[in-house]
Amino acid sequence: MTIQFKKGLQKPSILTCIRKDGSTTWTSLRKEIEIHDFGHYAVETVLGFSKAFYGLLAEGYNIEDFELPREQRPEALIPANIPAEALQAEHIVNLLMVSLHQDDESLDFITTLTTILEENQIDFPAVLTSETLTRIEQKLKELMHQWHILQEGEILELSFSIS
Repeated sequence: MTIQFKKGLQKPSILTCIRKDGSTTWTSLRKEIEIHDFGHYAVETVLGFSKAFYGLLAEGYNIEDFELPREQRPEALIPANIPAEALQAEHIVNLLMVSLHQDDESLDFITTLTTILEENQIDFPAVLTSETLTRIEQKLKELMHQWHILQEGEILELSFSIS
């Protein structure tokens, strides 16, 4: 799947996902939400997740399916049915966003994530280690830098493949 982020300054940025079969799903992005979506890309590609946000989009779900009220979502995207990788990825990305905006570097990411996942009865992903976390953070910073230097209307294009 090809993932395109079209940078908007005067207008919202646009996220478009083009599946291997040529079908697409897209959305306008609220300001700064692209960083969250870059976080998903970093997490899912580094950890090899195929059943999280981008993997589910590649399978044919649409971005707007995730934004629907629970009772209107496709059966597979109701929280009780959503794949564990998708839940793990969302918590990892949300914690990444917190750590990006936190001035002090005292956040123990792995310990904090472990607590959050336990509270939500979600297994800790065995593939997340301090090494893979460092790779995720590096990839996210690279994407943020690439995004920062883009001019309005330019596209940051990424490739996502399901294993």
